[in-house]
Amino acid sequence: MSTVLLTGATGLIGSNVAEQLADRGDRVRALVRPGSDARGLEALGVSVLRGDVRDAASVRRAAEGCQFAIHSAAVLGGPVQERTEHKAVNVRGTAHVLDAAGDLGLECVVALSTTTFFEVAGEPLRENSPLDPSPSSDPYTQTKRAAFLDAMRRVGEGQDVRIVVSGGAFGSSPLPERSMAVPSFNQRAAAAIEGELGESVDFPVPWVFAADVARAAVRALDRGAAGERYLAFGRPEDVASIPDFCNRACEIAGSPHRVRAVTSESLDDPETAARFGPSLAALVRKRFPEPFFDSGSTTARFRSTRPCAAPSPGCGSTVY
Repeated sequence: MSTVLLTGATGLIGSNVAEQLADRGDRVRALVRPGSDARGLEALGVSVLRGDVRDAASVRRAAEGCQFAIHSAAVLGGPVQERTEHKAVNVRGTAHVLDAAGDLGLECVVALSTTTFFEVAGEPLRENSPLDPSPSSDPYTQTKRAAFLDAMRRVGEGQDVRIVVSGGAFGSSPLPERSMAVPSFNQRAAAAIEGELGESVDFPVPWVFAADVARAAVRALDRGAAGERYLAFGRPEDVASIPDFCNRACEIAGSPHRVRAVTSESLDDPETAARFGPSLAALVRKRFPEPFFDSGSTTARFRSTRPCAAPSPGCGSTVY
C-alpha cells in the first residue's frame, strides 16, 4: 500500500484516478481547493487536504509522507483564457508539485499533459514525437508546453517524471456534477442532445473514456520510467471531430438535433473565432495526419510486467 498525492482530484480524470487508486488499496491524499465540494472523494475514502497548487506551501504539506504523486490539476483551454491564470496553475502549479516531490524524495511524479504542442503535421503522433516548432500562441498550449519542458529539464537532472498525454476525455465520474462542468465534452454532448449546441469546431480528436486515461496514469505509476511519454487515447478508428462526437451522442439518445461543423474559413471572422477561444481555433487551423496517432509503444509498455531500467526514446505504455 502506497500513499499518493493527487492534484485535480475533483476533475473528470482526477476523480477517476482517485477512485481507481482507492479501489486497489492505496492511500490517496487529494489537494482540493477551499470551497470545492469533496464529499464524493471522501466517500471513496480519500483524504482531502484543503489547498491550492498555486501555493507552494500547501502543495508541500500535502506531499509530506507520500511516495508518489499524480498531477492532474490544470486550467483548460476554454473560450475565455486568462494568461495569468493559466501560467499560475499550469506552469507554477506544476513546478510546485515537482519541487515538493524532489525536496521530499517522492519516487516519481506522473503528470497529465496534452497533444496541442507536439508535431503532427507529417507523421502520426507517437510517444517520441518532436515538439511543434511553431506552436499556437494561445495560453493553454503555451503554458502546458512550458510545464512539459520544465518536467523534462528535471528528468535530465535526475528526477523521475512520467508524462501521460490525454486524448479527448469523456464519460462517468464519481463526482458527476463536476464531470458536467464547462468546457467538458460531457457537457457539450448533453447540450447537443438538448438542442442547445448549434455548432462546434472541426478537427480530429482522439476520443477516450476518462476512466481509461486514469488507468493509463496508474499504469504509468506502476510500470513507467523517467522521462517517458504515454498516449492515453482510445481506438484509432474512434478519432472524430467534436461535431461528429456530439452528433453520435444525439443519434444514440434519439435526438433529431445535429451540430454543424465550423471550418477554418469560418474562423477568419473574429466574432466566430471569439466564440470558441484561441485553443480550439488554433487546432482547426492545424494540419493533422492520417492516421492521427500510433500508441503501440504505450500499449507494449503497459502490457509488460516490469518497468524499463532507464528511459528510452521509443519505450512507452497502455492497456484499454
